[in-house]
Amino acid sequence: MKKTLLPVFPGTNCEKESLLWIADNLESKAEFLDLSKHSTLKADDIDAIFVPGGFSYGDYLRAGAIAARSDEMAFVKKRAVEGVAVLGICNGFQILCETGLLPGALVKNITRRYHHFPVSIRIETAYINKSNSNKKCVWIPEFNENEQEEVQKEFTTEFSVPMSCGMGNWIAPVNESDKNIAENNAVIYYNHNENGSYKSIAGITNQAGNILGMMPHPERASDSAVGGVDGLIFLLGISQSRNIKIRAGSELEKFAEKIKMGRTH
Repeated sequence: MKKTLLPVFPGTNCEKESLLWIADNLESKAEFLDLSKHSTLKADDIDAIFVPGGFSYGDYLRAGAIAARSDEMAFVKKRAVEGVAVLGICNGFQILCETGLLPGALVKNITRRYHHFPVSIRIETAYINKSNSNKKCVWIPEFNENEQEEVQKEFTTEFSVPMSCGMGNWIAPVNESDKNIAENNAVIYYNHNENGSYKSIAGITNQAGNILGMMPHPERASDSAVGGVDGLIFLLGISQSRNIKIRAGSELEKFAEKIKMGRTH
């Protein structure tokens, strides 16, 4: 069985729930990244890499800046360039931007307050309905243009995922060309832009589509017992694009069945 690896740093605080998010829903061996035993793994040995949230190294300098320069992230960067799927959530998103794997940077919320509440977000339509688009992101499932219209409408209009951040305000690159490329790769948007992010962008992918960084926490919206399952849309995407089997009896299996029937609730 291939592995899904999670790098953990001093100050990371979402590693256990993130590991369980993977282990409970996908037939992938989820493990915390340990370079003493994982450094020899090749891209073909890895299903995905998940960079969890928290406050790596206390958010000193800038959020994610120190973690981005670690040996662990050097490993992640190398595998990402080789095509391994990478997802960074909250502090993970900040780290991916600091490594240069994703463009832009995350700064203090426009309110100068810590935001800890559910937010209304939407997925850019072209990433869900790929029939007439070259947009791609391995973390987003593909729906045909004329199928499951209600599901498409929900995820491209409004669904709720928790957010917990003090530095969730994404700013675009200064260079106009880089800014345009980054904006073109925006996958997820806030409906109310609580953080003040450029163009209301909540998550972006890279040109190749194998890396996704987002500020809201889908792993916290993946169990019907604790506030909804809409965050499972991203695990459905990686399961579909990377042919990772869904774990029998899991919340993701139930979610996928509802999607097939054209509904999510």
